[in-house]
This record gives sequence, structure tokens and C-alpha cells, in this order.
Amino acid sequence: MIYDLDSPQDSKEDIAAAKEDARKLLRQRTKWAIYATVAFFLSCVSVVPFLYGYPLHTYWESFGKFFLLLSMGMLLVFVFFTGTAFNAWFFVREVEKIEE
Repeated sequence: MIYDLDSPQDSKEDIAAAKEDARKLLRQRTKWAIYATVAFFLSCVSVVPFLYGYPLHTYWESFGKFFLLLSMGMLLVFVFFTGTAFNAWFFVREVEKIEE
């Protein structure tokens, strides 16, 4: 953001609205990060019955590999949504520092 010293200062209502919008963004991103974490965990758990020594290991070639690929894809989703949640958290911290 470029500061123009000739422009009027933001009002207290504008700053309060920006802080509330930042908190709302954090809640939304945190919710999606939790969903992605649960989905990633469940996809990892779905691979376990197909590992060596478990009862479904004979089906590894037909089904197990697809569950492993699903877990690998969900890892990317998990990292993305967790990263956006951390980014929103840092943003809220910076917005909270703004003087009213």
C-alpha cells in the first residue's frame, strides 16, 4: 500500500470494519483448513488396511494404489489450505496492530 499524505486518514469505523473482515477471513480459512486436515487424515487411514500384514493386502494392486494416490493428492490440498490459514492469521495480527 502506498501512503499518500494528502489523503484523509481512515476513520475508526473503517479500521474496525477492516479488523472484523480480517477476523471473518481467518474463521473461514481456519474452517477450510480443518476440513482439509480431516480429509487428509481419513485418506491416510484408508491406505492402512491395504499395507503388508493387513487383511486387504491382496487387493493392493487393484484398490490400494488408488487410495495411496488419493492420499498424495490430499496432501497438496492439506498444505494449500493450511498455508492460507496461516497467511490469514498473520494478516489478522498485522491488522490488529493498526492504531485506531
